[in-house]
Amino acid sequence: KIEKLFLAVTVAIMIIVIIYQVILRYVFSASNAWSEELARYLFIYDVMVAAAIATRRNSHLQVDAFIGILKPRTKAVIATIVGIVFLAFLFCYSVVLCQAAAVNVSAGLKIPMSVPYACMPIGAVLMILTSIEVIMKQLVEIAELSRREA
Repeated sequence: KIEKLFLAVTVAIMIIVIIYQVILRYVFSASNAWSEELARYLFIYDVMVAAAIATRRNSHLQVDAFIGILKPRTKAVIATIVGIVFLAFLFCYSVVLCQAAAVNVSAGLKIPMSVPYACMPIGAVLMILTSIEVIMKQLVEIAELSRREA
């Protein structure tokens, strides 16, 4: 719910900033660097937040040629383990990347580059949390199925 509100607000801000930039450029023959940069960074944050929503809906692209031949329970376990390992790797690598980018400053907004790069660990944490939510729901469903079978 909060993610969708964040997406709605940031998309509205991007639209306003891009319209401002277009009017400034084509009506007044002027330009600025911050508006394009702000729209780009907001879009990157939107992608990472939307990735967390896609995780909750199980909407990420998957190559399921191998995993399709497995039993449903085995498939769920393998997919969960691979997903968590990937997200842990993404989080660890993105933290290192943020630390390395902290010494640089963006050209237009004059903010540390660790701010735009922070979308990666934030997105990874959101995806990990939504993965845990999905896993918990799956465990409840498995328990209910086991109870019905007994």
